[in-house]
Amino acid sequence: MKYAKICLSVLFAASLAGCREMPHIFSGDTVLAKANGHTLLLMDVESIFTPGLSADDSVKLLESYVDKWVKRELKLEEAERLFEESEQDIEAMVREYRNSLLTRRLEQYYVDSAIDTVFTESDIEGYYAEHRNDFRLDRNIVQGKIVRLPKSYRQKSKLRELMKQTSPEKAKDLEDWCTKNDLEMTSFTTWVDYDEFLSHLPIRRDANYESYLTEGGLQEMSDRENDYFFVIGQTMRRGTPAPLPRVRESIRRLLFNQRKAEIVRAYEDSLYRVALVKDKITVNID
Repeated sequence: MKYAKICLSVLFAASLAGCREMPHIFSGDTVLAKANGHTLLLMDVESIFTPGLSADDSVKLLESYVDKWVKRELKLEEAERLFEESEQDIEAMVREYRNSLLTRRLEQYYVDSAIDTVFTESDIEGYYAEHRNDFRLDRNIVQGKIVRLPKSYRQKSKLRELMKQTSPEKAKDLEDWCTKNDLEMTSFTTWVDYDEFLSHLPIRRDANYESYLTEGGLQEMSDRENDYFFVIGQTMRRGTPAPLPRVRESIRRLLFNQRKAEIVRAYEDSLYRVALVKDKITVNID
């Protein structure tokens, strides 16, 4: 290729990556390519080379970069020719995009300099109390416990008795009993999807288990090897307001965005007032 000799220089430069001589090799104005009235110089490609590149890899990298650069310039030239009549629209879009980037950057600067990211539990509870109907469940959720036991287990009556009890003391007795008898107990003390609860039971995917969604009573299922005793302590149905613990992080994000918006509005109003005082703007609205 026309720039084969240049490649040799670049290969030497790549072999010196990390050395002080490296910048001087790219400081010249050697031309690598020309297209669409633009010129690609050797100094323009310095950043594409990384330490440790082999000679062959350096050649391939340079050839690929120059090839893409030339094709991009040719495409731009063709686009300018084809869409010449739309140039004003394109320029307007570019200006709008630039203005949008600048204003977003300014708003982020305002926010970063003033935002307080600490939200107290009172802040979160207050927002929840005012907007709880905005957080409706899209699925059933439950709390409860499941014990899996072999069919041959002989003390099922005692286990049933323990599982029917609701006091904290009896809950500890049940836990100790399961540990002592090597029974697998799964306890859901925080809200989980009903489907997640059912996944620990021997269910069929094509069956409907809405009838099991009742609070307090001991229920049972079985498969070939095991029995499953389970109690659903609390339920919340789809369509009802979600409990606060389940939406706490969502509220935190909403409060954060609310504070961001307030900060931006305050700075906008401040800029507006200062501009009016300095007679930098004129607003005429009938």
